[in-house]
Amino acid sequence: MSIGQRIKELRKILHLSAGDFAIKLQIPVRTIGSYERDEVPPGPKFLSALIKNFQVNINWLLSGKGTMFISKRTELELNYIAKLQAKFKMTEKELSGLLDVLDSEASRDMVLKFIEIKKGNKDALDSLICNLQGIQAIYN
Repeated sequence: MSIGQRIKELRKILHLSAGDFAIKLQIPVRTIGSYERDEVPPGPKFLSALIKNFQVNINWLLSGKGTMFISKRTELELNYIAKLQAKFKMTEKELSGLLDVLDSEASRDMVLKFIEIKKGNKDALDSLICNLQGIQAIYN
């Protein structure tokens, strides 16, 4: 699939006519058409507008690799997640549960404290104990 075909596919998924797409991106509609027909490659202004307005994954747009939209996770995080899943032979459901926990700020802080404790940071241990006592007080 060409860049132009991916642009057209993106526009269709967003349920936008070429005119509406052009308005949202502040680019002439004829320019959108020339991109979709692969007559000219998209310029930096267009690519920047796609990221800003629609969170489009430019790697997907230019190469066809990855997902259409930017994930809220960085590529480094995704690599670590894949390694975790492989190492512990996690199912998709287990991985999803883990990610839900890590997406919670309080849970993430506790996980980070466990990591610091493992590195020998005694202050992190004291902080974690205080947090756990607070949680215990809430649920008792």
